[in-house]
Amino acid sequence: MILDDVLPTWDKRERHGVALDVSPAAAMLAIETVTWAEVPAFRAIMALFSLGSARLAAEGQVLDLFATAGFSIVGRSAEELVLGGIQRFLGDRTFVPVTGPLKDFDEPGHIAMACNLRYADGRLTTETRVLATDARSRRLFAGYWCVIRGGSGLIRHVWLRGIRGRALRQPGQDTVPD
Repeated sequence: MILDDVLPTWDKRERHGVALDVSPAAAMLAIETVTWAEVPAFRAIMALFSLGSARLAAEGQVLDLFATAGFSIVGRSAEELVLGGIQRFLGDRTFVPVTGPLKDFDEPGHIAMACNLRYADGRLTTETRVLATDARSRRLFAGYWCVIRGGSGLIRHVWLRGIRGRALRQPGQDTVPD
């Protein structure tokens, strides 16, 4: 799994999955092309979180949000897509350009984040990992994580269902129950 190479250790982790019976190519195409119209609850949560400043067009692709937010595609295979980012957790909370392996970044006051979307063995899964670069950031992030974890989990679940729906709408696809 590419995610294991990108961020092999973490302070916080969250995993979700849904059953999906399609080809790996169909799953990956759906991952890369799912739109906000297909994940309306995710779209609403993002609009609420941004206090209305996020204008997410229904036809816009969900992955585009991550690029504009400071994440990069840091790994890709025929069955997995990995997004990664480094964010200052103290002060202005801006993203730092990813110029090397996330696992090697160690400047204090930051968090490294990686999230994958993977299709294997009839399961579409996502895993998010976060690693703080120092003890203070780790303590502060732990409190933040307690506040956002429920909403984050809901977003991931809605996102996976949207991807599954898109994959199943491709010709000749059927579903497998959760």
